[in-house]
Amino acid sequence: MMEYDVFINILTALFAAIYASFVMQLLLKKRIGERDEAKKKFFKALLEGLKIGAINTIDDIENVYRGIGVLSSEEVSYRYRLSRWLREFMVALISKEIEKSIEDKTLIEWKEKISGFIQKIEEVSPYSDLPDIERSILIDISTYLENGNRDAVERKLSEIASIIQARNDDLNKIKSTNKWAVPLAVVGMILTVVFGLLSIFT
Repeated sequence: MMEYDVFINILTALFAAIYASFVMQLLLKKRIGERDEAKKKFFKALLEGLKIGAINTIDDIENVYRGIGVLSSEEVSYRYRLSRWLREFMVALISKEIEKSIEDKTLIEWKEKISGFIQKIEEVSPYSDLPDIERSILIDISTYLENGNRDAVERKLSEIASIIQARNDDLNKIKSTNKWAVPLAVVGMILTVVFGLLSIFT
């Protein structure tokens, strides 16, 4: 009887873990949905601003971004997302997914303006799309290159090579774990139902 109770406790814990994972996935999906909606609002506001000539500086872009309420507390992360959204907007603009009636001349002018905004963002926050450690190393490398410090550059390159290897090892571990996550979840659910029924009818 004691072994049966232990087994039931294990199954209960497994079910709780599966449920927690399910909730996390729902929250993540909700978060992604909110971001997609915010991006649509940003695209619409940016398009209208370009049409009426209200978007002329990087401050105008940042104000639009702030206005839709998705400004991150981390400045680097915020600028990376803004830069990415501007690139996506430019692609949608050129392919005329957003607005088909824009004249080619106007399209070229807007493209150049947006490209300038992206360049300014990247000048302020270089390598902003990278994790903190990698970004810091690359900024150091750029500085050492400007100063002609070859030894320091080689040392930093060695550091970033080690980090890339570590990231790759972590990625392989995650892939290996995810390979068994779904089958184990299914088995856990089945066993939970089976032993739940057994506890009722025995």
